[in-house]
Amino acid sequence: MSFTEEQDYLDYLDRQARVPRGFRFYRRSITFNAAERPGDEAYRMNLSYLHSDAVETPAAVMTTTNRFPGAPVILARERIAAGHLRGVLVNNKVANVGAETGLADARRLADCTAHTFAVPERQILSVSTGVIGWRLPVNEMESAIPRLPDSPCSPREFSQAIMTTDRYPKLAWSGGPGEPGPVMLGAAKGAGMVEPNLATMLVFFLTDAVVPPVLLDRVQRRVVNRSFNALSVDGDQSTSDMVVAMAGGASGVELNERDLETLWQPVADALALEIVRNGEGTSHVIEVIIRGCPDASLARKLGRHVVDSPLVKTAISGNDPNVGRILGALGDGLSRFDPEGRIDTSRLTIALAERVVYRDGSFVLNQESERILAGTFQAAAMDPVLKGYPQDRGTVPIIFDFRGEARESVRVLGSDLSHEYIRVNADYRT
Repeated sequence: MSFTEEQDYLDYLDRQARVPRGFRFYRRSITFNAAERPGDEAYRMNLSYLHSDAVETPAAVMTTTNRFPGAPVILARERIAAGHLRGVLVNNKVANVGAETGLADARRLADCTAHTFAVPERQILSVSTGVIGWRLPVNEMESAIPRLPDSPCSPREFSQAIMTTDRYPKLAWSGGPGEPGPVMLGAAKGAGMVEPNLATMLVFFLTDAVVPPVLLDRVQRRVVNRSFNALSVDGDQSTSDMVVAMAGGASGVELNERDLETLWQPVADALALEIVRNGEGTSHVIEVIIRGCPDASLARKLGRHVVDSPLVKTAISGNDPNVGRILGALGDGLSRFDPEGRIDTSRLTIALAERVVYRDGSFVLNQESERILAGTFQAAAMDPVLKGYPQDRGTVPIIFDFRGEARESVRVLGSDLSHEYIRVNADYRT
């Protein structure tokens, strides 16, 4: 689907999104004054809540590996131990990281939500995203939470409410009308500080399939590794990343491991692509495909190293097919991640936008190739300022084929680096 107006995109999400049975969404807004900021400027914060009607809903959580995790991450790790959740409270604007009372505040808000919706306290998470270092306006939030039941919303409105610097809401789904079986719905936010593992992102997966917690966790890890752990916008890993999955079971259909993964993977892949496409200041989506690598984990590291290279990013932003930068970034990655030389580089082929530019140790370049590649880059360029709806201009594909025995492809997504990225992050708090 392509869109030219924000309202068309929002209407599409409202009409087409498949909502798993047994889940509900709510949202409210508050205003507050940040104690850490000079002056009396009032900030707006959204409070959102997703709720499962099923008692003891199986759940799984993956969190950031950042060594300074936010209070919501710590709370999630504690409360997911039993393998069940009933709901998740989400606030934007303030990340609740490094605050003296951060963990106590997260517990207090989660417990207030549990009392409001009459569910066990241990089965509610309080999740935050936004400015790192500010304290949550707990009193204002606690006053608003009891009014959440009066403010039901659609999944699209929920996905809008959790945004920070995102330029449009992100939803994806599989299953539903015309297809037998359960539904999987995913909602995500994320635009900057995006780097595995995971990224500055919150992702919520909801399904009405019958899935036990152990299976849900196992499949989620595989799905996330192939999607959110294979992307990067700016190489900075956040303190607040979280992926939450809940299986309410209202469809009554029990899925085996293979069928669950088949239902889930395309939803995760779609959201991962939208997070990169919606990256702060992104004007090109870079798609690195690695073939013939003996190790998928090594291939992902190499792909991320290339898409994280400032020289590669800026060249692509300027529609410059500078293949020397691409080869240099790959070579640097190989020296870091394959010091033993397990990968034979002598047979490497590099294709850029489907044109071979390097083969058997030499570049394959001419004036015609440069002209065609520059035009291809320009055709893939998006407006990095445009808000409200996604711009699908495709990707800039870079294929590294080592022509080894392993033929499974590994894909890594990344974004370019534009002037708009610098502006957004320079002005983020001001």
